[in-house]
Amino acid sequence: MPDAVKRVLLHGEGDGRTRERVRRLLREYGIQEVSEGYDAVIEVGTDGDLLKLLQILGAPKVPVFHVSPPGYSTFYSSVDWDQLRPGLERLSMGDYRVEQLTRLRVCVGNNEPVYALNELALFPSRSATLMEYSLVVDDEVLWSDKADGIIVATPAGSTAYAFSAGGPMVLKGAPVFVLVPVNSLNPIRRSLVVPDGSRMVIRDISSQVNVEAILDGVARVRVNDAVTVERGESISLIRFTEKVGENIERKVKLTLESQDIPPSAKFVLKMLQIYGEATPKELVEKTGLPDRTIRYALSILVKKGIVKRVANPRNIQQRIYRVSRA
Repeated sequence: MPDAVKRVLLHGEGDGRTRERVRRLLREYGIQEVSEGYDAVIEVGTDGDLLKLLQILGAPKVPVFHVSPPGYSTFYSSVDWDQLRPGLERLSMGDYRVEQLTRLRVCVGNNEPVYALNELALFPSRSATLMEYSLVVDDEVLWSDKADGIIVATPAGSTAYAFSAGGPMVLKGAPVFVLVPVNSLNPIRRSLVVPDGSRMVIRDISSQVNVEAILDGVARVRVNDAVTVERGESISLIRFTEKVGENIERKVKLTLESQDIPPSAKFVLKMLQIYGEATPKELVEKTGLPDRTIRYALSILVKKGIVKRVANPRNIQQRIYRVSRA
């Protein structure tokens, strides 16, 4: 059994009421909030908030306890908001397990490495624009292609953007990565599964516009040279269950009702799952899709009850969209 958690770094604790409830429960279970020397990091937020945290912290040396904020269901959460109390109680007693999740280590040209928990996506900066590239795995050229882009995903990320683009679901813990060409002009080009010890290089990249490396949907790097992808340092998440297919089970829970929606709506849904909530204008900026496509996708998602439209507390004349709680 792991050690009891007694000292935590609290991050992304939300509004005043949410923050106060978290801190009150920490005091109730004898857990001290500190800024250094902590046993765990508590992130209260959406998946997008967690992914942004990991971009800031790199690879935390302690496990992360991820809590869905009120009104949300998230993919990576250790507990939903309504299970915060029993979750903290179990942390204080050491009654939990630590799950190791593989990340990608990505080098764009000679730049410092950056990391991704879900996926690396290489796309032209303007939608509906093709790019050319060559894929090299362990010094062997596997193909040259012309497509909308290419995605490299971890097992955890295989159920996210890569899956929406036609890739396979992979059980968590499998020692592999998935490469997914997106809308290749070659009809026989399909997804490729490679050992996670492989060294992947995407080179000879060209397009009519700039090409970007998008990491977990939250960080962007302009690509001017080859992109090298290898296995990076893992991160640790606190868990209370142990199911080999838990990542697939969570994905099904979040997207069961999205089977009969067009690709554009699936893409918008993915963005809302990452960022938590967004206005139509923000979705246009994040996806590169036309405004009319975004509004059509949102209308489908709202009609099916997958997404809900609510008033923006920062601007009562504006509406924001978020994934409906399961």
